Amino acid sequence: MIDTSKKSYEKNFEEKKELFREAFSDISEIEYFASPPKNFRYRAEFNLLKLEKDYSFGMTLEGNKEPVGSFPIASKRIQELMPCLLNHIKKHPLISKKLFQVEFQSTRNSEIMVSLIYHKKLDEIWYEKASEISSELGISLIGRSRKQRLIVGNNYVTEIYNYNNKKFSLKLYEQCFSQTNPYICDDMLDWVARNSADSKKDIVELHCGLGTFTILLSNLYRKVLATENSRPSIKALEENIRLNNKQNIYYGRLSGKETIEALREIRPYQRLSSVNLNEFEINSIFLDPPREGLDQYTRDNIIEVENIIYISCGFESFRRDITELQKTHQVVNLAMFDQFPYTEHIESGAILKRKAPE
Repeated sequence: MIDTSKKSYEKNFEEKKELFREAFSDISEIEYFASPPKNFRYRAEFNLLKLEKDYSFGMTLEGNKEPVGSFPIASKRIQELMPCLLNHIKKHPLISKKLFQVEFQSTRNSEIMVSLIYHKKLDEIWYEKASEISSELGISLIGRSRKQRLIVGNNYVTEIYNYNNKKFSLKLYEQCFSQTNPYICDDMLDWVARNSADSKKDIVELHCGLGTFTILLSNLYRKVLATENSRPSIKALEENIRLNNKQNIYYGRLSGKETIEALREIRPYQRLSSVNLNEFEINSIFLDPPREGLDQYTRDNIIEVENIIYISCGFESFRRDITELQKTHQVVNLAMFDQFPYTEHIESGAILKRKAPE
């Protein structure tokens, strides 16, 4: 059981702040953003455990699968739904048989989507029963097994993000990465908006995902070139561009390395053929890489960019990359975001400006 008391949260948060301060002792101005101590997690994944004749949600702790009776860090909507859904799983062998994982995705406007993941092929009878459960609980329900996905309702939920007294909507699609803590996501968006350097020129965004920062950047810069290597995420990005009626976002399914090669005219890519790169005046780059951080090729080839905005979920890789980038750039803004309370994980943000040639 996680202790979600104010005292417990503050202790964990202060420990992270101290670690962050020590890692960046050469930088005096650092912003710290705290999370709500409970009900902050809007995505949650559980194993389904069979305990004698009963079922329970479970999580893996220190290598062992342990039953989860309550989960106070989850959104209120997820917590309300968990026992109701578990009752249906217990009552209906058609639903419980070979079900091994349950994934919840909710939003602050109480939309919720649940994925049931199986070691069996799903049929029309399963779909009929899932439809009954979906209707009774007021949720979207998705069944997944190998090479199969059946959708009852929608395969997304819509979150509304807030920054600088402004709002935008985003469809969060199943099997696409999205921010688990919307309150901290608001803080990150607001921080980027407050500290963006030059809105009169263009920005390139690597690893754009389904567009959480892309939509924001389109409100701050003249044009955005957004790239992502995941097909589902690019499809989700297209939907979110339409949802927000954006005309200044250009995108392609490319990796970070491929994007840089295209921009440096090392080689053309058919996947970016509809975009005229000569029309861009890029002086900024936005980076939100996977936990392992930037690869050497990316680090070596962004040193000429005037402004770098770097969001990271991997603290050690972030520290490594910032140390390397400080050879050519100065950190002008630095922040720690408590995206994952009660864990060792630290979300970080840095904005860097290229140093004048000596």
